[in-house]
Amino acid sequence: MSGDIIYDTNFYARLEAEVNGFRKALTKRWRQETAIACWQNDTVKTAFHRYQAPYGEDLWDYCDPINRLHLVYGPCEVVEWAKSDQQGGMPSCPGRINSQQQTSGLLLTTDRYGNEVIAPSEIDCGMDSIMQSVEYWAYCEGSEVLAKLPKFDRHDQRAIEDAQQAILAIGAALGLQSSAGFVPASNADLINKIDKLVGASGQNGLWYQAWTGLAADALKDGFFASIAPTLFNTAGIAGSIHNLYSARGTIIQEMRSGSLKILSDASKALDETRVVTTDLNPVWQTFQGMGTALSIAGGWVPVAGAVGASVQLIGIMGQNFAPKIKHTVYAHDVEAVITALWGHLDEQANDLFSRENDYNNGIHSLHDTVFEIHSFNLELYDLTENTATGSGSQEGFHVEVDTVLEFADTCFECAEFYEQRLIPKIGDVQAADASLATKDGSEGPADPKVKALVVEYSEYLKTACGRLYAAGEQIKAAAQAYAATDADAKAAFDATMADWDEPPAPSEALDWAQDTDRTGWQVHIPGAPSYVNDTTPGGDDQDGQQYETEATR
Repeated sequence: MSGDIIYDTNFYARLEAEVNGFRKALTKRWRQETAIACWQNDTVKTAFHRYQAPYGEDLWDYCDPINRLHLVYGPCEVVEWAKSDQQGGMPSCPGRINSQQQTSGLLLTTDRYGNEVIAPSEIDCGMDSIMQSVEYWAYCEGSEVLAKLPKFDRHDQRAIEDAQQAILAIGAALGLQSSAGFVPASNADLINKIDKLVGASGQNGLWYQAWTGLAADALKDGFFASIAPTLFNTAGIAGSIHNLYSARGTIIQEMRSGSLKILSDASKALDETRVVTTDLNPVWQTFQGMGTALSIAGGWVPVAGAVGASVQLIGIMGQNFAPKIKHTVYAHDVEAVITALWGHLDEQANDLFSRENDYNNGIHSLHDTVFEIHSFNLELYDLTENTATGSGSQEGFHVEVDTVLEFADTCFECAEFYEQRLIPKIGDVQAADASLATKDGSEGPADPKVKALVVEYSEYLKTACGRLYAAGEQIKAAAQAYAATDADAKAAFDATMADWDEPPAPSEALDWAQDTDRTGWQVHIPGAPSYVNDTTPGGDDQDGQQYETEATR
């Protein structure tokens, strides 16, 4: 993934540090503008977004005529310090009044009530208290900004990436390819075995000459016919789940990097010493077209060969999304900077809402698609109710027992591959569960559905695994039944069994082989009449028709 991804799992501390930098820059500029306003007898801005008491604050009265003599003629050392680079600590001002209007050491002026009085040579300067108030105001403004920013604090992007790699490893083993240049890990082990059961050497292969009759017909048109669509769909689902993890990861990245960039740009603008307008370039990387990209969920397309699906994979930071460049223009007086800052914060909040909505729509699109796939095309044909020999006629068949046993052996090997190398990877995917969360670490509407689909997906793998074991057992039993009818068949059976190294199916295999319970999800078309919405899993899958439950008819 991109080296620009923020992997920090204590991001709030980094965000708070950036806000502190903003507070520091805001304090400096606000002091400067406040000092100038006091010197010029203008109104002092005391807040932008921070909460204020109803009656304002009790500030030193810089408008008092005698105090103004100090500010105008002093000079006031605090004002001079604030107007310059503010190096070192804030000075202690003695409050001197030095004026050419003084005669005989006396300066006549009027007090706040209009009475003519003799001005003192010094006053109790309160500009230091105003500067301290500015620091408080800036701190409070920073707190308002911090509260507005999306936190995404402990979300672990590495865990999300690891989950993506795990789900891709499953998909690759099932034949997943990507139009985005993704190169899957070696899937030769499983695919080569599957090719014995389907495709050139399986469903339409020469084996059909070595095993004919009703039992072979049922296997060919039932179990063998279900293998290619099962791998096709489960590979495609794996790629789409990967994309959902990318969606969550990209939302996290976009909001984190966006927050830092917004604050950094504002701090830089506040720290400018010249009043200019500066184009500060991209504020945050956006995630345009996320809904469109996630709508490919379920839209996987066949690739050359008997099995496998091709999915356009997207990565964290939204590869394959059309980027939208945003530009920030700041005028460098404090109010203009704060106004622009909050405009961007509001825009970021709107973007986050849209991204979360797209993410939610993405999981709905994928889950609706999965819901409409029949078990036959998702987790293999159900052999659990079949008998090994069937209930029909045993006449008119030809069988080479060693070929039949080779199929049984291949089914066992494929089942073991599922059990040992695919199903355990679901745990690696679920290790990122804590990071599938919204900005405050809670589960939004989409994240629980993504996690639930991962659990459901693991059940598809277990069901397929159990049915492969069941197929191996039944095909082996069928070979044994054939061997009982013919001496040559028995000899072939005994010779193969002498070197048979496949252990029996695990005890839980028959439980795994049951249909996955999908009653927790119902496809719903908003506004459609009740009879339009089919609540039966696989109900809209035209290729998912039921087959005979007996091996012969």
